[in-house]
Amino acid sequence: MVRFDTAPLVSPLTPQEIKTLKQRRRRGDFGSPASPWVKVGGVIVFVLMFGTTAPKIWEALVNMDSHENLMWLLWLLPILVIFAVLLLGLWAYLRQRRFWLLLARFADANGMRLGIRSAEPQYPGLLFNEGRSRASTLHLFSPTGVLADVGGYEYVTGSGRNRTTHHWRFAAFRLPHPVPHLLLDAKANNMWKLTNLPKAFASSQRISLGEPFDSHYQLYAPEGYGRDAFQLLPPNVMEALLNAPAVYDIEMVDDWLFCYTQSQQDLTNPATWRLLETIANGVLGSLTPVVNRYSDSRLPGQETAPAAYGPGTPAPVAPLGRRLRSGASLGVILLVIGLIGLIGFFLFVQMTYMLAR
Repeated sequence: MVRFDTAPLVSPLTPQEIKTLKQRRRRGDFGSPASPWVKVGGVIVFVLMFGTTAPKIWEALVNMDSHENLMWLLWLLPILVIFAVLLLGLWAYLRQRRFWLLLARFADANGMRLGIRSAEPQYPGLLFNEGRSRASTLHLFSPTGVLADVGGYEYVTGSGRNRTTHHWRFAAFRLPHPVPHLLLDAKANNMWKLTNLPKAFASSQRISLGEPFDSHYQLYAPEGYGRDAFQLLPPNVMEALLNAPAVYDIEMVDDWLFCYTQSQQDLTNPATWRLLETIANGVLGSLTPVVNRYSDSRLPGQETAPAAYGPGTPAPVAPLGRRLRSGASLGVILLVIGLIGLIGFFLFVQMTYMLAR
């Protein structure tokens, strides 16, 4: 039974705790420490701007009948905007500091570790190979236990004006051994029946498990693995998924189960950890015995696993079932059709105009 002690998230931080945790961060206990010159530079800019502009602003407000002061006030407006942005940045910094301090204390109490920013997490899930500048952010991880890692994740696509940073929240759970690649695309997270996930999979891999499950999830399994999907998702596992108090896209790959969402997931809120307990005890509690009983009938006895499973160890899943086959996104297809239609319409108008002449 998984149970988290959430008292460290709600009790006030003492000055001694703050001092100790900040010392640990400077030592790099929570990842690479931030450069102190960034903070010092921000404070210097803030003080200089406030010290030089505040007297002028006050003088302009007192002497509103002075044309010169009115012009000075108009000139100061852009500086006031910058000043407001700096204030917002300071507020965000103080908020994030409290956030990581609480998480660090919570991690200590629950046998976990805090990572403020961990570059290139080595997970097999579909999110973790997208884009570039990939990193887990403000995440808690543990080398043991069912829950391996939970927190934020981001990656970058495009460049220049088209550069976009994609933000996700994830939770990684350990399975007792590898299973075929299964994806449960939560329909509540989609828009206009288009998946919110960054990768699309071939429609021939869609599996129906019947109602009410089909109304909530679109299941994908490698071709020929429909029976295995039924075996790995029996009624009690489907019921546990449907009863979970939050909607996640769920991926089972190798010996991992990943939950993904783009919604907020406040790890300083005890309710988030009650939710993770429900998933660990309900969904994983129902799934683990099923995974332990599972065996891939397509696997020849002589086949050996990838190096990660040790030399000479029978591979638990045949190569065909280890990864889903990618497909074209419906959104991309509709975009291409729209562009072709637009070009065709433009050519039609041009031809009509030329013939009319």
